[in-house]
Amino acid sequence: MGLRDTEVEEEFFQDDCQPDRFKLKPYQQAQARLSTGAGGLGLPAAVMRRFSASLGNLVGTLPAVIAALLVPLGELVRVRIPGTVLVERMGDAIKELNQEHGVSVEILKGILPPLWVEWALQPPGETGRRQPTVAELAAHDGEYTTPRKAQHKLGKAINKIQLEKFMESLEHLPQEAVPPTRDNPYGGQEARNMAYARTRSSQGQGGHALLRAAPTDRAREIQSNEFGYATRRALEIEEFLAERCPRCHRGREGEIITTVHARTCRRDGAQVNMHEPLKYALSRALNGLRVKHDVESGAPFTGERNLSMDIVIRPGALTNASSPGYRNKGILLDVTHADPQAQVHLRNGSATSDGIAAQASEARKRQHYARPGHVSFDERSFKLTTLAVESFGRLGEEGYEFIDELATHAVGGRDGGTMALKGVFKERLLQIVSVATQVAISRRVQRYKLALRGGQDAENRRTRSTSNQSTPMMWGWSVDAS
Repeated sequence: MGLRDTEVEEEFFQDDCQPDRFKLKPYQQAQARLSTGAGGLGLPAAVMRRFSASLGNLVGTLPAVIAALLVPLGELVRVRIPGTVLVERMGDAIKELNQEHGVSVEILKGILPPLWVEWALQPPGETGRRQPTVAELAAHDGEYTTPRKAQHKLGKAINKIQLEKFMESLEHLPQEAVPPTRDNPYGGQEARNMAYARTRSSQGQGGHALLRAAPTDRAREIQSNEFGYATRRALEIEEFLAERCPRCHRGREGEIITTVHARTCRRDGAQVNMHEPLKYALSRALNGLRVKHDVESGAPFTGERNLSMDIVIRPGALTNASSPGYRNKGILLDVTHADPQAQVHLRNGSATSDGIAAQASEARKRQHYARPGHVSFDERSFKLTTLAVESFGRLGEEGYEFIDELATHAVGGRDGGTMALKGVFKERLLQIVSVATQVAISRRVQRYKLALRGGQDAENRRTRSTSNQSTPMMWGWSVDAS
């Protein structure tokens, strides 16, 4: 999802939008530029990509080129190479990384040859920056001498600095949210605790995996409008919907209803609506891996409580898993959804600790199916696993362990050279979970909006019928018409 150059990126973030369009605030722009692993959209500034790519390449190529040409060409190399445009741009890039983007001298010297850094950061003289010597350019005293390692290390350093700046910017958000209005539906301002809860969830294991998904199969398909809704949610661009909720009647005290409430309203079946698509997406993935399982099965449970499980993987179906519990037992996989911005999770600390919402869901499921003294299945034959997915992508510990074991099984175990292939399977499974979750949330919000529209239409019809009682109509004409 890269933007080609700085000019296009500035156009993407421009402020002269139409009034009914949303505008990205500075901290949202900062988040959009973060990598997907840091909870961003993977839209780094083009100059950052150029720095890490070009400087990383020069680490390995420039000393090698000088060494190859110095003997046959001699003095010509010593005179010509230091004055090339390439070397001048290299010095400008190092200086800009340090002075404008905050990459310290210590970090730069740990990635690039220290002699390059010292030359580039020297104060300019009367005639400008001096040209480096061939000895300085040919220096091979950097820690990383291969382009790939240098690029990775430099990109990681830049991302870390960007993340620190973004987290600092959240401190300036208000304690209480500023709601959007009907006239400015995207003009709200999120509260600080909501921003922290969102950020922690999106930075967790599995967060924003859909942004890395190539739409190559049906398991990872997402409609363009649903992708747009997911992107807005990732940056906390929430929309005004109504002044009160017709389901739970929230908003009577002046609290505005936005798309946040549309996905968290407990009276509207939010949990059920959003976990069903994920359940069937996982079932299709298991079928693709030829893992024998049943959907909505009550077979493992005793008949006292009439229970059923979302997905039951039969005993011995994961024969290549690394853990004996997964390898020898059947898996009772309970799929659930948790929103870290729901008030119950905010009260429990989802803004200050990682994975609180997913942990609460896992604990609730254990209490429901396997509380001490009331275990409703044979623990010798089955293992209870809760796959809890938070709204912004983070998986709970049990869910992430299940994905890891499923990927291990898919590649035939841990023997041989399968670990790299396991990473491919694991990433694909995380993408399937992420896409299914975001599609479900987008459709859930759309259903809520349609229900609101239907209620408003009914109210408008009642209002019109009441207002027309004083003016009887006959054959489409008003008796008062002249």
